Amino acid sequence: MMLKKIDHVGILVNEFEQAITKFKELGFPCTEVQENRESGIRIAFLSIGDTLIELINFTGPAIEQYPVICKQKGAINHICFEVDDLEASIQDFKKNGAKLRKGYPRTGAYGQIAFFQPETTEGVLIEIRQI
Repeated sequence: MMLKKIDHVGILVNEFEQAITKFKELGFPCTEVQENRESGIRIAFLSIGDTLIELINFTGPAIEQYPVICKQKGAINHICFEVDDLEASIQDFKKNGAKLRKGYPRTGAYGQIAFFQPETTEGVLIEIRQI
């Protein structure tokens, strides 16, 4: 398995606009904001070097679908690693006991992504992404 780099860290926020403003004040330029009303998620991408911070705000349907996750405001939600070959990396993770979350792999905001069940990765929600 070849993990290339940390691609991004996802942080759950309660007050979306306020969080964007605060992180900008702290020196993190906001490069993009995406909203998917259908799934109920807003994401702000903040750049630091070649790594991103994702500020994640759940609304509407997502709150009902992920009630436990949505209560973790201000917490680091997940860490994402860039990989060259998503399918091969998924198989390597599986060989080492990690279980893929339902509905993955799929297309994410930037490329193909896969999340693994945290209970199979020492409590850490891990995402891998192929550009």
